[in-house]
Amino acid sequence: MAKPAGKASIKLDEEEFQKSMKKPLVKYSDMPTEMGNEAVEVCTMALDKFLGNRDYEGASVLIKNTLDKKFGASWQCAVGEGFGFDISCQQKFLLHLYYGKVGILCYKS
Repeated sequence: MAKPAGKASIKLDEEEFQKSMKKPLVKYSDMPTEMGNEAVEVCTMALDKFLGNRDYEGASVLIKNTLDKKFGASWQCAVGEGFGFDISCQQKFLLHLYYGKVGILCYKS
Protein backbone atom coordinates (compact mmCIF):
# COMPACT_ATOMS: atom_id res chain seq x y z
CA MET A 1 0.00 0.00 0.00
CA ALA A 2 1.34 3.44 -0.91
CA LYS A 3 2.19 5.95 1.77
CA PRO A 4 0.31 9.24 1.72
CA ALA A 5 2.30 12.23 0.57
CA GLY A 6 4.04 13.88 3.49
CA LYS A 7 5.77 17.18 4.08
CA ALA A 8 8.94 15.95 2.37
CA SER A 9 7.17 15.47 -0.97
CA ILE A 10 5.42 18.84 -0.64
CA LYS A 11 8.75 20.53 0.05
CA LEU A 12 10.27 18.79 -2.97
CA ASP A 13 7.39 19.96 -5.15
CA GLU A 14 7.89 23.54 -3.93
CA GLU A 15 11.61 23.36 -4.71
CA GLU A 16 10.90 22.05 -8.21
CA PHE A 17 8.37 24.84 -8.71
CA GLN A 18 10.85 27.50 -7.58
CA LYS A 19 13.50 26.07 -9.95
CA SER A 20 11.07 26.13 -12.85
CA MET A 21 10.20 29.77 -12.06
CA LYS A 22 13.88 30.73 -12.36
CA LYS A 23 13.86 29.79 -16.04
CA PRO A 24 12.76 32.41 -18.54
CA LEU A 25 9.34 31.75 -20.05
CA VAL A 26 9.09 33.30 -23.51
CA LYS A 27 5.50 34.40 -24.12
CA TYR A 28 6.07 35.82 -27.60
CA SER A 29 9.03 36.35 -29.88
CA ASP A 30 9.19 37.10 -33.58
CA MET A 31 12.99 37.32 -33.56
CA PRO A 32 15.17 34.89 -35.48
CA THR A 33 16.13 31.96 -33.23
CA GLU A 34 19.77 32.94 -32.65
CA MET A 35 18.93 36.58 -31.90
CA GLY A 36 16.08 35.53 -29.59
CA ASN A 37 18.32 33.17 -27.65
CA GLU A 38 20.95 35.90 -27.17
CA ALA A 39 18.29 38.40 -26.08
CA VAL A 40 16.88 35.91 -23.54
CA GLU A 41 20.41 35.35 -22.17
CA VAL A 42 20.91 39.12 -21.83
CA CYS A 43 17.58 39.49 -19.99
CA THR A 44 18.35 36.56 -17.67
CA MET A 45 21.81 37.92 -16.85
CA ALA A 46 20.44 41.39 -16.09
CA LEU A 47 17.66 40.10 -13.85
CA ASP A 48 20.02 37.78 -12.00
CA LYS A 49 22.16 40.83 -11.28
CA PHE A 50 19.39 43.29 -10.29
CA LEU A 51 16.44 41.18 -9.08
CA GLY A 52 17.75 40.86 -5.51
CA ASN A 53 17.35 44.61 -5.01
CA ARG A 54 14.17 44.78 -7.12
CA ASP A 55 16.05 47.33 -9.23
CA TYR A 56 13.96 46.96 -12.37
CA GLU A 57 15.20 50.26 -13.76
CA GLY A 58 18.83 49.13 -13.55
CA ALA A 59 17.94 45.84 -15.23
CA SER A 60 16.09 47.56 -18.08
CA VAL A 61 18.97 50.00 -18.68
CA LEU A 62 21.49 47.14 -18.78
CA ILE A 63 19.28 45.12 -21.17
CA LYS A 64 18.71 48.13 -23.45
CA ASN A 65 22.39 49.09 -23.61
CA THR A 66 23.49 45.50 -24.26
CA LEU A 67 20.92 45.00 -27.03
CA ASP A 68 21.92 48.36 -28.58
CA LYS A 69 25.55 47.20 -28.72
CA LYS A 70 24.76 43.72 -30.06
CA PHE A 71 21.97 44.45 -32.54
CA GLY A 72 22.11 48.17 -33.34
CA ALA A 73 20.45 51.22 -31.78
CA SER A 74 16.79 52.04 -31.00
CA TRP A 75 15.98 49.24 -28.55
CA GLN A 76 13.35 49.83 -25.85
CA CYS A 77 13.00 47.71 -22.72
CA ALA A 78 10.36 47.54 -19.98
CA VAL A 79 10.85 45.44 -16.85
CA GLY A 80 8.35 45.07 -14.02
CA GLU A 81 5.36 43.35 -12.52
CA GLY A 82 1.76 43.79 -13.62
CA PHE A 83 2.01 45.86 -16.77
CA GLY A 84 0.27 45.71 -20.14
CA PHE A 85 1.43 47.10 -23.45
CA ASP A 86 0.28 48.17 -26.89
CA ILE A 87 3.23 49.12 -29.09
CA SER A 88 4.35 49.64 -32.66
CA CYS A 89 7.72 48.15 -33.50
CA GLN A 90 9.84 46.78 -36.32
CA GLN A 91 9.06 43.27 -37.47
CA LYS A 92 11.41 40.54 -36.24
CA PHE A 93 12.52 42.63 -33.22
CA LEU A 94 10.02 41.87 -30.41
CA LEU A 95 10.52 39.74 -27.31
CA HIS A 96 8.12 39.32 -24.38
CA LEU A 97 9.10 36.98 -21.56
CA TYR A 98 8.66 36.29 -17.87
CA TYR A 99 11.39 35.50 -15.38
CA GLY A 100 9.51 34.35 -12.30
CA LYS A 101 6.93 37.05 -11.57
CA VAL A 102 8.83 39.73 -13.50
CA GLY A 103 7.81 40.57 -17.04
CA ILE A 104 10.29 41.81 -19.66
CA LEU A 105 9.38 43.46 -22.94
CA CYS A 106 12.13 44.27 -25.46
CA TYR A 107 11.54 45.70 -28.91
CA LYS A 108 13.24 47.81 -31.53
CA SER A 109 11.39 50.98 -32.50
